[in-house]
Amino acid sequence: MSIVPRYDFPSGTEVTLHNQKMALRSKTADGYELKNVETGEISITSFSKFVELMNSPVMSIENPRGTATDIVSLRLGGLKVAEQLPVGQQEHGRFHHAICRGASALRNQLRKERSQPNLQLTGPLLNDEENRKYICRIATDILGKTVSTSRIRGGRSKEWVLYRGRTILKYLAIFDELASDDDVIAALATRDHLKGNQDRRFSYRLLDLMTQAWEEIGFDEKVSSVANAHKRLEALVYEENKKRNPNETKQLIVPSHKSLRAHRNLLVSPTEYLVAIKGERHGRNKRGRGSSDTRALLPGELVEVDECKLSLISSAKKLGRWENMSSKAKMKLEEIDKEIRLRLALIVVIDVATRMPLAWILSDQPRAEATLAALRMATRDKTKEKTKYGCTGDPVPALGIASMKSDSGPGLRNNPVASSLIGTGTSYTTVRTYAPADKPFVERLFGTLEANLIEQIHGYTGHKAGELPGYDSNENGVLDTDELYGMLTRFFIDEYPSMRHMGVGMGGKRPAEVLKELNATRGLFRPMNEDDRRIHLGWKEEVTPNDEGVRVLSGVWYNSNEFQIAVDKKPGAKVSVFIDPDNLNEATAVIPGVEGTFRLQLQITAFRDLTAPEALDVTQAFRREHPDITEIHEDRLATTRSQRFDQLRKIGIENNLARIYSTAAECNAKAAKVFAGSRIVQTAHCAQTVHPGEINSCLKGPGVFQIGEDEGVVERNGDDVDTQKIRKTRPKVKGEKRLSDSGHAPVEKQRKTKSIADKHKPLGRPKKKGKFK
Repeated sequence: MSIVPRYDFPSGTEVTLHNQKMALRSKTADGYELKNVETGEISITSFSKFVELMNSPVMSIENPRGTATDIVSLRLGGLKVAEQLPVGQQEHGRFHHAICRGASALRNQLRKERSQPNLQLTGPLLNDEENRKYICRIATDILGKTVSTSRIRGGRSKEWVLYRGRTILKYLAIFDELASDDDVIAALATRDHLKGNQDRRFSYRLLDLMTQAWEEIGFDEKVSSVANAHKRLEALVYEENKKRNPNETKQLIVPSHKSLRAHRNLLVSPTEYLVAIKGERHGRNKRGRGSSDTRALLPGELVEVDECKLSLISSAKKLGRWENMSSKAKMKLEEIDKEIRLRLALIVVIDVATRMPLAWILSDQPRAEATLAALRMATRDKTKEKTKYGCTGDPVPALGIASMKSDSGPGLRNNPVASSLIGTGTSYTTVRTYAPADKPFVERLFGTLEANLIEQIHGYTGHKAGELPGYDSNENGVLDTDELYGMLTRFFIDEYPSMRHMGVGMGGKRPAEVLKELNATRGLFRPMNEDDRRIHLGWKEEVTPNDEGVRVLSGVWYNSNEFQIAVDKKPGAKVSVFIDPDNLNEATAVIPGVEGTFRLQLQITAFRDLTAPEALDVTQAFRREHPDITEIHEDRLATTRSQRFDQLRKIGIENNLARIYSTAAECNAKAAKVFAGSRIVQTAHCAQTVHPGEINSCLKGPGVFQIGEDEGVVERNGDDVDTQKIRKTRPKVKGEKRLSDSGHAPVEKQRKTKSIADKHKPLGRPKKKGKFK
């Protein structure tokens, strides 16, 4: 059975329980008796329950020593420990403790020698030379510094001089009253912080005017200075004195600038003053506390991205090419150079777990495309940059991103970036703009970059306007963008990962070593699937495939066996091709209506391991030629073709060959003969059909018959139709009987029709639709 502790707390111990102030009154047989300071309610808590509450965060004991420390706090004005005092007062406290220990030892020695247990020291005893030497020897051993009986004449000395007897008795009385758990040094320290005139120097009315001056002028968001507030105070004091003159009241004196500033410090704290003049957001960034939590444990688990305009003037002029440009090209490059000088920005992606930079992109327009380029760089291998710019360190290998955090900048928070990250399975979190505490790691990186690199580069403008009045940044901005990117690459691969990092969770380790350690113990976050990475982060083109595959960037071909088979089944359909502009070795194709994706291989080996800009440069280099060479070849082509045409025409004339071409005038004459005399003849109305609704019409017309016994067949004479012309123009069909010249049917047909009419029989339904027999 475990023992339940029963602690002996003195009466009056302050206890905070569930945010309520309690006071321990006494210890009873059942437990501790607690009294609520605010309500006066008394309750009893058992010993086991009290111990359980002590081990929980809901209860805290403010003063477990009771009222014993009131001696120290009352004497020092609320201060209880020596560390709360200035260094000089702490040294005096140690000196007083040493001489009290020496005086106490002297008292014990005299009690033994004189056999007087109740012997008390007096002034004459402590002023005795032998006794003073005895106290100095003990005080010197305890203090560690020399304590003399008298001051050495002449000059300044660092030795401590023993007080006279009456002063020693004053500190000895305090020493004897202290408890065993009191801070002896604080109790015996001097009270120099209470020295000086403590009386109020300004009247209440003047203090009110000083407060009014600060509230009307000093706490303005225009950040008015102390001088402006002082001028307002002068005007207020002048108006007040005008009212005092008739009453013969004492005139108010305008205080100094220092007194007015001291009054402001009494009114508001530095944080409150900062919020009043510069706003809550600025005050939170400057005075607000950040997070000391370890936010990521695995490389790639959490990354932060941000963009920053560099305080740097760079040039767009390429070295070695400016003097060979034409005047028009130079003017255009000057415009480009001016634009880049005004809008050059840096986008950085940093891993939180290791503090290793994952990507760095320079852009004159930090928009969605620049952010996607940074994400592509963060998720791929960066050996190419290491080799190109001669780095000796190892960059972060290709890894995936589990979660990304960015602010609401226009280039970071937009639909293309958000949809791309969600498509790759990355959790995307946006934080507040102008709130460095939300993403402190990448914000701190920009400060380190400017302090260690940007300030040393030619063309530095300073981190604020007018900081470098004697330096011409435009004149010294001779560094081109490629050289600047090389310096940034060497900084992010060689310099920054090798610097000691004192951030939360780093403890002075170097980011490169932290990456190696975490890679060996926890591993890296899984890399992205290459097809998904190209689809969501790469470039897209809609193309029509052919037998050679697909062509992107006007000259880069891709194909694969599976893709060619699938395309043959859907001829003529356009496909979507996705490429990684940083590596053209492979591409991903998506065919509408076909399940899955197709990985395509590069068909031109000259573009292998090249980026898209490099491939375009290679293509342009193939096609580029000198203007003089172009003129020579074009002249040669025109001359050769003219000579061939003349030769062929000469051969045709010599051999009397018929001409196989026509002139424009001949073409017009032939066309006139083709269309001359032609006339379009309208087709006669078919007699075997009627219009809808006229089958029972009483009107007579072609194909209208009377149903009943009144009349027989109604015949139609073709008097109004030129049958002769119809017969001549329309060719005769085999088995067809022509009408006579008068337009009537043959005699045999007329007789047969007449015999039917004489019988007066109604027409029956025809056996075949659309034709009467």
